[in-house]
Amino acid sequence: MSTFFLRYAMRRNKNESVRFFCMVDKFLNDYLPLKRTFSENTINSYRMALQLLRNFFLEQKNIDFTGLQFSLLSRENIYDFLMWLKEEKGNKPSTLNQRMAAIKSFLSYCSEEDMELTRYYLGVCSIHQFKESQKRTVDYLKEHQLKMLFQMPLTKTKKGRRNLFLMILMYETGARIQELLDLRLRSIIWNKKTNIQIRIQGKGKKQRLVPLLGKTVEHLDAYLEEFHDGRSMANDEYLFFTIHKKKKTQMQQGTVDSFLKIYSRAASEIDPLFPESIHAHMLRHSVAMAMYKKGIPISYIRDFLGHTSVETTSVYAYADDLTICEALEKVSSSIEATGQTIKKKNWKEDEKLLLTLCGLK
Repeated sequence: MSTFFLRYAMRRNKNESVRFFCMVDKFLNDYLPLKRTFSENTINSYRMALQLLRNFFLEQKNIDFTGLQFSLLSRENIYDFLMWLKEEKGNKPSTLNQRMAAIKSFLSYCSEEDMELTRYYLGVCSIHQFKESQKRTVDYLKEHQLKMLFQMPLTKTKKGRRNLFLMILMYETGARIQELLDLRLRSIIWNKKTNIQIRIQGKGKKQRLVPLLGKTVEHLDAYLEEFHDGRSMANDEYLFFTIHKKKKTQMQQGTVDSFLKIYSRAASEIDPLFPESIHAHMLRHSVAMAMYKKGIPISYIRDFLGHTSVETTSVYAYADDLTICEALEKVSSSIEATGQTIKKKNWKEDEKLLLTLCGLK
């Protein structure tokens, strides 16, 4: 190859790499946060997928980041990347599908910016999703386990009372941990004519209103009186906070994870069947499963949790061993008592109650 063509090839490769860098930068720092208004956690998930892709090319293809360009994002290379995650990193099908979706989203954005890149997007779209080897389940706490968990905080201490209320509110609202920690005093809506409501800022800046009922309102009043001097409306303070350098700062997820582990270990010493380590999302799963077992339709649970699709919520629509046993016992007792099977609950009779429960009324 002549010197001229060698320089031309090097310049072309460099330009291709620069174009790739620019697309990654615009995708992560402009398109996702500003145009799609994705949350920081979601953007970090996309960033992690691209970071793993970079690591793959470095470790498996000996290509560093400065050498990356779109021509490398062929269907074959992306499939090899996914198999590398599966075999070398031990990723589950759900994680593989998440990584693939992130790359598809990136290439979809790139194809909209430059039609020449459409072929790479279409190539990745031809990769089939990975199937779960078994039916999906969720980790959740049963009613008696929840009661035990709520008995773990030392309510003689200020932190214990705070932690108890945080767990109760997390369960009653079904909020994600970050949604809960993002709550401010102005997120509480006081209305004498209706129940107190909490305005939750969900993913994609979507808001939902969740009513607080019964004892939860009493816990809220006591918490506000002790931690916020009874203040509530139009206040920008975080509902849950920690003191740092004599100033109130937003409580972090690590703080919640820490005391949940302490309480779960203490509970597991009393009841060996209690999980030794629980995470905040288990409380969200627990209220969703409780609603599902009560017969509340999946569509209502979807709105209560703030899911965009009923497919996401359908993970709760499975029957574990306990549910099957309870169902069989109810059918058996019904036949013995009346000679008839139990009629399906007609939730249209309780439409108003359901709408209120899910924050739709």
